[in-house]
Amino acid sequence: MEPSADSLFQEIKADHTTGAVELVKKGVDAIALFIARYEGSGARFFYELIRISKFLIDAQPAMAPFFHLANTLLLAAEGQNDLETMKQTTRRAAKAFLLQLQDSGEQIARIAGELIRGNSKVLTHSYSSTVLKTLTEAWRRGRQFEVICTEGRPNREGFEMARKFGESSIKVQLEIDSAAPYTLKEVDLVFIGADCLSPLGLVNKVGTYSLAVSARERRVPFYALCGTEKLLGAGMAKGFRILKKDPREVWLHPPKGVEVLNFYYDMTPLDFLTGIITEEGMIQGSEILRRFQRMTVSKYFPV
Repeated sequence: MEPSADSLFQEIKADHTTGAVELVKKGVDAIALFIARYEGSGARFFYELIRISKFLIDAQPAMAPFFHLANTLLLAAEGQNDLETMKQTTRRAAKAFLLQLQDSGEQIARIAGELIRGNSKVLTHSYSSTVLKTLTEAWRRGRQFEVICTEGRPNREGFEMARKFGESSIKVQLEIDSAAPYTLKEVDLVFIGADCLSPLGLVNKVGTYSLAVSARERRVPFYALCGTEKLLGAGMAKGFRILKKDPREVWLHPPKGVEVLNFYYDMTPLDFLTGIITEEGMIQGSEILRRFQRMTVSKYFPV
């Protein structure tokens, strides 16, 4: 049986391991299903778009691409007078957004790959489809290097990252998260992904902040690979938050009196980053701030 749009939306909300780009692809699929099957009025269609936008943001409130996808849909539908026009414009907007995501990853992989020197060690944290693409493409182009992956607790997405590197015949090591700041003394370069980039800092898998601090101390270049769809402008930032997760993922039956904290993301100040590599090239902090200020946000964007 073909899945419904609502079932796909619920899968997105329940997913705690998939990266932002891959989850957004599922979101675009769900939106396409909704558009194809909708048969009500134009006014109701726009209301449903606002509802879907809010759901996507609430489902993954630390992943900026969902904020951008929601804003893209609302901007496309604003000012349209009939249902078919709204359907066409939102369908095209969602498809264009997905194509931009895919092209963004290709461009970032090409730019970041040039930073890898021969016989170097590259450390990456947890799982990032953009980092995975960058390193596997660099390997195919003949660059020689080793990769160190962290496990990415509590869900250990780094295991999948390491497995995929191994399948590509790249020499890879997996280590526990807390060992990474120490083993940075053997590392030449750090590549990490991003779930969100805001004026307050870079949001990525918890543990990124401590890695950035250690990399600065050891003078190891530390780069975030981040498409511009992950820049969260001031008009969107109100819905952003880092949520506490189920403590049972860390300790199933803690003793009485023990509080277990579990969250998936942390925020790293921008000045701890050597650079931010986007599909448009390397962007420094001052340009990032200008980008935040220039973003157009729908007046219907859920806050």
